[in-house]
Amino acid sequence: MISGAMRGQGEGDALARHLMKPENDEVLVIRPRGLGSPDIRGQIQELRALSLGGRTDRPIYHLHVDPEDLIVDNAGARARWWSLFEREFGLTAQPYCGVEHYKKDRRHEHRVYSLVRPSGQVIDLAHDFARREKVSRIVEYEFGAPAVRSKHARAIEKALRADGRDDVADWLVASGTLEAERPVARLSPQERLIQERTGVPLDDLRAAALAAWRESADGAGFLAALRRRGLDLREGRSGPVVVDGSGTAHLATRLVGAAARRADGTRIPAAAVRERLAGLTLKAHGDDHGRQAGRAHAGSPGAQALGGGAGHGAGAGRDAGGAVAHRDPDGAHAVGGRRGGGGVEHALDRLVARPATARLRARLRMLPPGRNAALAEALDAVRARRWIAVPGQTDMWGLPLVEPERRV
Repeated sequence: MISGAMRGQGEGDALARHLMKPENDEVLVIRPRGLGSPDIRGQIQELRALSLGGRTDRPIYHLHVDPEDLIVDNAGARARWWSLFEREFGLTAQPYCGVEHYKKDRRHEHRVYSLVRPSGQVIDLAHDFARREKVSRIVEYEFGAPAVRSKHARAIEKALRADGRDDVADWLVASGTLEAERPVARLSPQERLIQERTGVPLDDLRAAALAAWRESADGAGFLAALRRRGLDLREGRSGPVVVDGSGTAHLATRLVGAAARRADGTRIPAAAVRERLAGLTLKAHGDDHGRQAGRAHAGSPGAQALGGGAGHGAGAGRDAGGAVAHRDPDGAHAVGGRRGGGGVEHALDRLVARPATARLRARLRMLPPGRNAALAEALDAVRARRWIAVPGQTDMWGLPLVEPERRV
């Protein structure tokens, strides 16, 4: 069983367009749970509205599951997977919507869940990848498919025994996957999406960053080597980031470490990267859109979108030229930053500038308990209504419109 997931805000129509993309041979909208909107776009917006009272800015959980060809009962395997998955994560009562995709003789299913309960509690997704892998191993066992290799195989076997599924655990041990070499994905789902969006191959970027690292001996040399390749180094939220030709930031420690591991199997420790870059004064990523005055590098790898001039404007942790001092080895900024008390004067401006949905969530959290209970009851009343198809009427996708059932 192949599964993938991504957590997000659900804003805009990108997710709805992805679910309804016409490149599939067939798209079948599945019956939603706890939602009344007649189309996928409206259902996702409804999920967002139902989640506004939760303490999270990523209330939407989008998943897909794709049974392997060796599983004959595709629909049965999917139904069993979703049942086990919902019990594993406590999603059995959560509203969701979704579609089935049929393409190249294979059928798989997407679902979009709300992670916020009516009480405002946010569902815990800790270790969600390994937990979904455990669900997949159970389905593979029950439907007679071979066990898929996983880097979490030992943790899955332990969890299965804790759940009382010794039968599946014994099958997993007998399959030999616990002793097999741990597979490493070339790209994570998020990295794959970034690569598709930017058009910058991540393997090429890693190779360029590693080459710059190996031909330099200090931070200044690394920065110069990156710029010769049409890249740049900036200060990000979690440390220095390598900025590619599209202006997209990649954490330097992760980029260099992953490149070295793929090149010769030896990972460069993050501490070694931080030590070499300690003391560098870097501009914050986002100043002049993460771009240096680098038109001279336009022909080099990854530099198609580089351009622009130096950034301007001082702020918290920046000097008069807009630069941000890199963190010292103990984690503090050499200039400014939280330890220096910088940025406090801008707190009110940042609060006012938050999106309207974030401000609404904050107001909902401040309501008295009785008001929250009334809101939850009103939402439950909408969910409980029964909906019926309107004869002869469809939406823009050709799907039947629905309306509340009239009770006589």
